[in-house]
Amino acid sequence: MGKLMVIAIGSIKENPVALRAVNREDENYLGLVQSIKSKGFLGAITVRPKIDPETKAEYYELVDGLHRFSASKDAGLTEINVDVVSLDDDQTLEAQIMANIHKIETRPVEYSKQLLRILSRNPLMAETELAAKLGKSAQWIRERLGLTKIANKEIAELINEGKIKLSNAYALAKLPPEEMADFVDRALILAPDEFVPAVNNRVKELKDAKRKGEAAGEAVFKPAAYMQTIKVVKDELDKGAIAQSLCAGLTSPIEGFKMAINWMLHLDPKSVEVQKAKEDARRQERVAAANKRLIEAAGRKEEKAKKAAEIADKARAAIAEIVSPVEVAK
Repeated sequence: MGKLMVIAIGSIKENPVALRAVNREDENYLGLVQSIKSKGFLGAITVRPKIDPETKAEYYELVDGLHRFSASKDAGLTEINVDVVSLDDDQTLEAQIMANIHKIETRPVEYSKQLLRILSRNPLMAETELAAKLGKSAQWIRERLGLTKIANKEIAELINEGKIKLSNAYALAKLPPEEMADFVDRALILAPDEFVPAVNNRVKELKDAKRKGEAAGEAVFKPAAYMQTIKVVKDELDKGAIAQSLCAGLTSPIEGFKMAINWMLHLDPKSVEVQKAKEDARRQERVAAANKRLIEAAGRKEEKAKKAAEIADKARAAIAEIVSPVEVAK
C-alpha cells in the first residue's frame, strides 16, 4: 500500500495499456454507476505519479480500478479516493494482473443471503427501495432473493460454481424443494430458452392441480439433449465401437444417420435409458427421504404422547397424595 489521498478525478489519466476495456452498456457497469451516484465512492483506486515528457506537467496514471474510475466519472464525481504507489512500467503491468488474479468474486447464493439479511433487518423496506439503493432493477432483486429458496447445498454449489447458469437457477428456484433435484440435470445442460419454459410449464401444472384440489403427479420424464464432448466423438471416429452397437438392426442409411444425430445429442436409446435411470434413482431417494420424515414425525408424536401420559400420571399421583390425608382426617 502507498499513500492514501483524495484527489481530483481530472488529474488522473487512464493507463494506455489496460487489462480490460469498459463496456458502458453492460448492466453491471450501469449498476455500479447508479450505486456511486446513490452512495458515493467507497474504497480507493490505485494510481502512480507521472510527468508528461513534453509539457512536464504532473499527473496521476491509473494502475488498478478502471471500472470504478470510469463509473465515478460517469456518476459525476469530481474527487476520488486513491492509493498512490511508486511503480515502474513493468511493475504496473504485473500489478494489474495480480489485482485481478487475486480478486475473489462474490458468489450468487452469497449475494442472495446478504440481500435477505438487509431486508430482514429492515422489515419496512420494499424490494424496489433496495433495488434503488443498490443501483439494480427490482427484477434483479427478486431473482436473487429467489435463490434463497434453494436449500439443497449441492444445487447451491453448482450455481455458485457457474455450472448452472443464473437464468436456469432463477427458474429452478420456482419449483418446490422436493422437485428441484428432478430438474438439476436439465439445468446443467440445457440452454435457458429450453430450460426456463420447461420449468414454467411444470410450475403451471402444480398451480393448476392445487387450484383444483388435485395431486399434480410426477413430472413427466423428458430426456435432455446435449452434445457429446469432442474427445468422445473423436474416439468414436477412430474406433467405431459405439456405432456397431447403435446401428445393429437398422435397415437404411437414413436410419443410421438419424441414430448418429441422436447419439451426438445423447438422445439415442442407451443415453435416454441412462438419463431415465438417474431420474428414477433421484425419485426413489426423494420417496425414501419423505418416508423417513414421516416415520420420524410419527416417532416424535409418539414420544410427545408418552411424555404427556407420564405428566398426567404424576399429576394424578400428586392429587391422590393430597386427597388421601384429608379423607383419613374425616
